[in-house]
This record gives sequence, structure tokens and C-alpha cells, in this order.
Amino acid sequence: MAPSDEIKGPAADALPDTATLPAELAALYLCMSPAQLADLRKSKRPEGRPGTGNSGPSVIRPVEGTGGAKDPALYQLGTLREFAKANAAPSAFDTALNTGLLGWVSAKLPFFAEREPRIKRGKRVLIGGAWDRADPLREQRFVALAKGRIRFTSLTCAEAAASLWADVASHRALADQGLALLGRETQAIEASLVETAALAATASTDASA
Repeated sequence: MAPSDEIKGPAADALPDTATLPAELAALYLCMSPAQLADLRKSKRPEGRPGTGNSGPSVIRPVEGTGGAKDPALYQLGTLREFAKANAAPSAFDTALNTGLLGWVSAKLPFFAEREPRIKRGKRVLIGGAWDRADPLREQRFVALAKGRIRFTSLTCAEAAASLWADVASHRALADQGLALLGRETQAIEASLVETAALAATASTDASA
């Protein structure tokens, strides 16, 4: 991803509510795909009203004057934060992460990564999970991302666990999840082997009787 010149705001290091983000980064901030963000922009659903069980906005509109045929859409960060607060359900990324080994090896998730590789052959160096809204460093990393100091890349968790990371603790935190999944799968396979052996022994005994 090329460095973004579109982030604006008098105190960009703090990502103020008045800062604006291009659609790609706005979607990442909300832990959704650009296509999902575009659908919300076009949505005709009514805004939430107190007492209806949906007190937040159901539509995300870009900054006025952007999003036309020639001007890319920009989204104000305050609008994105308001939407995220009102729609705190697990994201598609969270769901994929919790679908077991299948999600681990097949679902693509966004990861923050260093902009330039530090080693030969251009192998990526990851920094953290860009979908993790509970990460206390997410806002800080988003500032760096919006200013083009770092980038994000889409990987499966299996690919990320096999990549290089900027620090051991972050790498270990993700890798331990994968190792735990593999451990449970190994236990299930071993248990099935034991049951198969028992079934075979029972069949042999019945045949001899």
C-alpha cells in the first residue's frame, strides 16, 4: 500500500476525530472489507432511534464533497468511531479467527507490517494484528499506517505464525494459539486411533466367537 497523503487533522499523531481516512483505511479501522463499507455507505436503512435496540448509525457517509466519480471517498474518524462504538459485535475477522483450524489456515486477516524488509529476499516483518480492536497499541499503529510509516498485509494466521515478527512476545502470542489448535487436533486424531483399534479388537473377538 502506498503512503497516504489523505489523512488530515491538526494533531494527526493523536488521530483526532476530525482526521479523515481514505476508504481502504476506514474499512480497516472498522474491521471490515472495503466492499462492506461501500454497502453501508449506500444503505437505505433508517438511522437507529432510542428505544429501538439500535441506538447507533446504520449508515456511514463519507465527508461531503468526496466520493464522486473523480474524488475518492474520505471518512471522518469521528464518524467511524461512533459507528464502531454502536456496532461492537464481533467482526468477520474475529469470527474467522474463532472457527478452529480451518479458519487458521484459510481465512485472510489484516496484519500490520514493517514498510521495508529488514532481511534479504524481502521477507515480511509483522508488527501485530490489525483487526484486534482490544490491542492498546492499535491507535498508535494506525497513525503510523495512515502516515505511510508501516503497511498492512492480508495473511492467514498460519502464514503469519510462520513469518518473522518485530518482537518475540507478539509472535509468541499468535503462535501459541496455533500450537494450541494443533494440539487439540492431534489429541482428537489420537483418540480416534484408539477407538478404531478398540473397534477392530471387538470385531476380531466377535468373529472368533
